[in-house]
Amino acid sequence: EPSAPAPSQRGRGRGRGRGRGRGRGRGGGSRGRRSRSSYEDRYDESGGDSDGDSLDMYDDFNDDLMTVETNSRFKCSQGNNGVQQLTMDDYVVSFTNAKDERVQVQGFQSAKGLLKTSNIKQEKDVIVVDSDESSDEVVVVKSPEPAIRLDETQARIAKLSFDHPLLVVAGAGSGKTATLCARVIEIIKSGVEAPRVLVITFTNKAADELKQRIFRYMQASGLIKVDDDKKSAVTSKSAMRQMPYASTFHSWCYGILMRFHTRLGFNRCPLVAATEAEHKKLMYLAKDQLEDCRRLVQCEYMLNIPPPPLPQDAQSGLEPSIYIHDTESRWNEVLLMAKKTTGFSIDWQKITEEEEKESVKKSKFTERAKAKIQHMSLTHALYQHLHSAIGQGRGLVDLDENQLDLGLAFPGKDTIQEMMFFMYRSKSKGYNPAQFPQIERSVLEAYNGTLRRFGLVDFDDLLDMANQLLDNAEVLQEIRNEFPYLLVDEFQDFNRLQTQLVLKLQVGVGRVTAVGDLKQSIFEFRGATCEENYHIFLEQFIDAQVEGRALGAMETLTTNYRSHKSIVDLSNIIALDTVDEKDTQLRRLLTPSTALDTAPVVPVTVWNTRDIRDEAATISSRIKAILDKGDCLASDIAVISRCLNFGSYKPTGAIETELLRKGIPFVVRGGHSALKSKRMQLFMALVRIIANPDDDIAAEYCLDELVQNIGPVNSKKIRGLGKDKVRQLSLFEQMTHASTNTSLLTKSARTGLQSFLGDVEKWQQLMGDKTLEWIIKDIFAQYILKVEEGDEDKDKNVETSAKKGDIEDPLLDMVLAILDSLYQTPELLSATASAEAGNDSPCTMELLQAYSSHLCLLSTAAEDKGKLKTAKDQKPAKYEGAVVITTVHQAKGLEWQHVFLNHFIENMFPMGYRGVSKADKLRAMTDPVVGVQIARASALHYREESRLGYVAITRAKVGLYISVLDTYPVFWM
Repeated sequence: EPSAPAPSQRGRGRGRGRGRGRGRGRGGGSRGRRSRSSYEDRYDESGGDSDGDSLDMYDDFNDDLMTVETNSRFKCSQGNNGVQQLTMDDYVVSFTNAKDERVQVQGFQSAKGLLKTSNIKQEKDVIVVDSDESSDEVVVVKSPEPAIRLDETQARIAKLSFDHPLLVVAGAGSGKTATLCARVIEIIKSGVEAPRVLVITFTNKAADELKQRIFRYMQASGLIKVDDDKKSAVTSKSAMRQMPYASTFHSWCYGILMRFHTRLGFNRCPLVAATEAEHKKLMYLAKDQLEDCRRLVQCEYMLNIPPPPLPQDAQSGLEPSIYIHDTESRWNEVLLMAKKTTGFSIDWQKITEEEEKESVKKSKFTERAKAKIQHMSLTHALYQHLHSAIGQGRGLVDLDENQLDLGLAFPGKDTIQEMMFFMYRSKSKGYNPAQFPQIERSVLEAYNGTLRRFGLVDFDDLLDMANQLLDNAEVLQEIRNEFPYLLVDEFQDFNRLQTQLVLKLQVGVGRVTAVGDLKQSIFEFRGATCEENYHIFLEQFIDAQVEGRALGAMETLTTNYRSHKSIVDLSNIIALDTVDEKDTQLRRLLTPSTALDTAPVVPVTVWNTRDIRDEAATISSRIKAILDKGDCLASDIAVISRCLNFGSYKPTGAIETELLRKGIPFVVRGGHSALKSKRMQLFMALVRIIANPDDDIAAEYCLDELVQNIGPVNSKKIRGLGKDKVRQLSLFEQMTHASTNTSLLTKSARTGLQSFLGDVEKWQQLMGDKTLEWIIKDIFAQYILKVEEGDEDKDKNVETSAKKGDIEDPLLDMVLAILDSLYQTPELLSATASAEAGNDSPCTMELLQAYSSHLCLLSTAAEDKGKLKTAKDQKPAKYEGAVVITTVHQAKGLEWQHVFLNHFIENMFPMGYRGVSKADKLRAMTDPVVGVQIARASALHYREESRLGYVAITRAKVGLYISVLDTYPVFWM
C-alpha cells in the first residue's frame, strides 16, 4: 500500500494502477477536478454510484477537510458472450485536518476498486453494459442465489472435523452466522440427529435468527420435512422436533432447572424475575428484611432467648451476616415469649395461615410481596411493643431511629441503584457472598433470600444453578449424552459462569465449536470476561497436546462483506489497541480484515466542529444531503453515540433538534429521546390544555406537576368535584370551580390554582394577536424554565443561564425547531391553518392544535422501534423510514449504509476511566487474582473502549462520518 500523500502535495496526485487522475483539493489556491470518461458519464446517468457522482454531494462540505487522490477512469473489457463489462481502476484516499494541516492521519488508503459490491459474495454478480448500442441503460446481471452462500474459506471451515475443538475468529461482516449455520448442516449431514446438536448464542434476537436460518438451510438441503402449508413455520412442533436446539444460555439453563430443580431443594420450578423493575422491588424488600432481622435479634436479647450457634464461616473469623434465613420460626418463638412476659397478644397463627392460603392464589410477585410487607409490619409492631416495655428500661438503642446506613457502603445519589449494580456485578462474576465484608454480604444474602422466599430466580441464578447441577456426575452424563455437539456464537461476550458451562460440557469430549471476535467484546459491564474466555479456551481445547499434536484448530474469517475498503482499513488500525501488546497468546487472534474491491467513493469523513450545535448542524445537513440525493432511505442511516446519557446530559439532544428542524424523522433506541424528557412532557401538556381544555390527561399532569401549592390531598379533593352531577365535569372545569371554593381549598392552594388558570386563559385570548413562537417562549418563561436545576430530566448543556425568551435553553431550541418543521410541512396543517401559518403570522387555534398534534406524533414516533407512525389521513412523510439514533451497544450486530459517530473527544468517546467497581475492589481483599486484574484495570478499560470504537466503525457499509469536538459541552466543565 502506498503511503498517503503529504499535505504539500494535495491537489494533484498519482494513483496506483492504470492511468492517471486529478484529485480534489486546494493545490495552488484552486481546486483540481478530475477528468471524466464517456463511460463514467453513462454510468452516472444510469443511477450508479460512480466516483464523480458520489463526490459531487460533498463539494459544499469537505473542500477543506480532505484530499482525494484518485485514478478512476473506466475501462471496458470484452466478456465471454461479447457483452462489455464495466471496470474501474485504482484510487487512494487520504485525510488531513482542516484546522491544522500539519496533522495528517496515516493509513486510510484503499486501492484496486472494481465495483460497489456491499454484501455481494459471488464473483458472478457483475455490472454489465447492454450490448445494444441504441441503449445507454446499465443493467445488473445476477446469478441465482443459492440457499447457502459461502466463500471458499467459509465452506472449508464448515466441513472441518466435527469431533475436535474448533475456534473460529470471525471479523465484523465476515459471515460468521452463515458459517456457523452451515457447520450445523454439515454435522447433521454426517449422520448426527439434529436434536442432539446444541447451538448457543448471546441474545434472544440472535437465537431467533439462528433458528430461522438453520430452518431455511435444512429445507434447502432436504433435511427437514414439514407440511406444505407450514414451510416457513420454524416454530411449528413438527419443525422443532427435527431441528437442533438453538437458544441462549439462559433459556437452555432454565430448561435444565425445570428438569432437575428438585436436586437443588425446590418443590417446584422457580419463576424468573426478568425485569429491572422486579429486581428493584426485590432489593427494596431485601433492605426491609435486613431491618426486620436486626429487630428480631434485639427482641430475642430483650426476652433472654439464647441465640442459635454461629455459622461455620463466622466461627472462622469472618463477620456474620445480618440476614437470617429462618426468621418466621424465630419470630414465632419471640411472640410466644412476649405473651408470657408482657401479655402481648395477636392471633398471629390465624393471620399467617390466611397469608399462606392467599399466597397460593396470588401468582403475581407484586401481590405476594404485599403479603410479605404486611407480615413484616406485624413483626414491627411486636418490636415496638417490646422496646417500649423492656428495651427503653435497659437503655437499648431504638433501631427504628438508627437504621443501617447503607449509604456508607454504597455511596451515590441512589443507594438502591448502587446496591443493584453491586449485586449484578457480583453475581455475574460468580462471587461468593461470604467473601465480602458484613454489609455487602448481608445485602447479597438478603436479595438472594428474598428471591427464594417468593420462588424466584434471576438470570445469573440460572447460570449458577446449571453449573451446580452439572457438578453432579449423573446429570452431567445425561446432558452430555443428550447434546454431544456444542456450537457457541458470540463467544467473546460470555461471562465466567457461561464459560464454566462450556468447560463442563466439553472438557474431555472436544466436540465444541466457538465462534467470536475478541475485537467486538463490549459487554464487560455485564460481566463479560473475553480475554479470560479466550485464554481458557485456547489452553483447554486448542493448544492442548494429545499424542504430540494440538487437540484443536483455530481458523479465521477475514473478508468483510459489509463495509467499504477504507472503512475496513480504519477498523484494522483501531483493532491494534484491542489486545495487550504483551499478550502473545491473544495477539494471534488479531488477523487484519480484508474487504471486497469497492467503488472509488469517499467512505470516511473526519471533521472538527466548534461545539455541540455546530456538530449537530453539520451532521443533520449531511444527512439531509444524502436523503435528498435519494441514495438510500432514512432507515439506512444511523447516528451512533457512546451513550445517550451522561448523567442528565444528552449527547444527541442537539442532533435531534436539528433533525426536527429539517423535518427528518428519527427513532431513538437504547435510551430515551429528549422528546421523552419530563420537561418536554410538561410543555406538551400545557400546549394540549391550551388547545383543548377538555383534555383530562393533560390537565391532570399540569395539576400534579405545575400548579403551585397543590399536593396529593388537594388534588384528590379537586377530582372529587362534580361526580354527583348529571353531566360529568372535565378536570379543567373542576379546577375552575375549586379555585373559588373557600371551603374546599386553602387560600394558598386557591391562589396557585387561580394563577395557573389565569395563564391558560391569557394564552387563549392572545390567539390572533401574538405569534405561536411568542406564546411558546412565554410558556417557557412562566413554567418550564422554573423547573429546578437539579431535576434529573433537565438538560445541562446550557451555554448561559436561560432567561425569558433565551434560545440557549436546549429544550426551547428543540420545540422551536419542531415549529419550524411544522411550517415547512404544509400537509400537516389544515387549509385554514396552512394559509395563516408563518413565523410572523398571529397564532390561531387551528395552528396551535396542529402544533400540539405534531408534538405528540413526534414524541411517539421517536421511540417506535424504527417505524414512523402517521395519522390515517396524513400524507406520507417526505423521507421514508426514520434515522436511527442509538448507542454502540445497541448497534452491535446491525449495519447501515451511512453511520455518523458524534462526540469524538477524550472522556466521552473514549469514555474516561472511572475506577474499579465496588464488587471487584472488595473481592480483591481475599482473592489475589482479582487484585492483579485491578492493577491493570485502567488498561482493560481503554482496550474495551477501543473495541467499542471498532464496533461503531464497522457498522457502516458505504459512508462513515466522525465528528470531533473542539470543546467539551459546558456540563463537562
